[in-house]
Amino acid sequence: SSLLVALLLAGAPTLSVAVAPTGRRVANTRRLLDFRSVGRREASIASLLAPTVILSRLHRGTARADENQIDWRRVSDEEWKERLTPEQYFILRDRGTERPFSSPLYNEKRAGTYYCSGCGTPLFESSKKFNSGTGWPSFYDGLPGVEVKGGGLAALVGLAGEELVCRTCEGHLGDRFNDGILWNTPTGLRYCIDGYALQFRPSAAGDSVS
Repeated sequence: SSLLVALLLAGAPTLSVAVAPTGRRVANTRRLLDFRSVGRREASIASLLAPTVILSRLHRGTARADENQIDWRRVSDEEWKERLTPEQYFILRDRGTERPFSSPLYNEKRAGTYYCSGCGTPLFESSKKFNSGTGWPSFYDGLPGVEVKGGGLAALVGLAGEELVCRTCEGHLGDRFNDGILWNTPTGLRYCIDGYALQFRPSAAGDSVS
């Protein structure tokens, strides 16, 4: 018994001590040794992981700061290819058009905000989204991050749309048409957007919108 107590005080790490069983006292001591060993292992693991966790958080904070300092209009084509998926690159940088009804965002009905999938600029609010039946996500108004390029006379008479780009990175978003009256939109406009140009972030409430 005195030998076992001495081992406890010395911080014995295992139960491999050759001590004859003496009933409940030895069993309780064995459990105490087990708990002490587990506690030391957990503390050791935590001490090893702590620097990793701190460095990971610092890295995320630095990455966000770096993103905010990027001059998005000067990002090279090669950099865009690394940052974007092939579908996003086709829309944003090649000014392509996705197939109708191919974007998951076409049927997105949750409340939230739509951001540029290239640079993260806020572009549209879900409250301005409506179902146009055209196969592309449609809005009747945009946020300041949306820039309208001139479409000429054809756009004025409704024969063509005005190109829409992200004001921050100049990525192609889609086109704006003045046929919104067909859907009785408040602005009389229809922002016809390629879904791959957008990233949706639901609001905290996550309520559904019509």
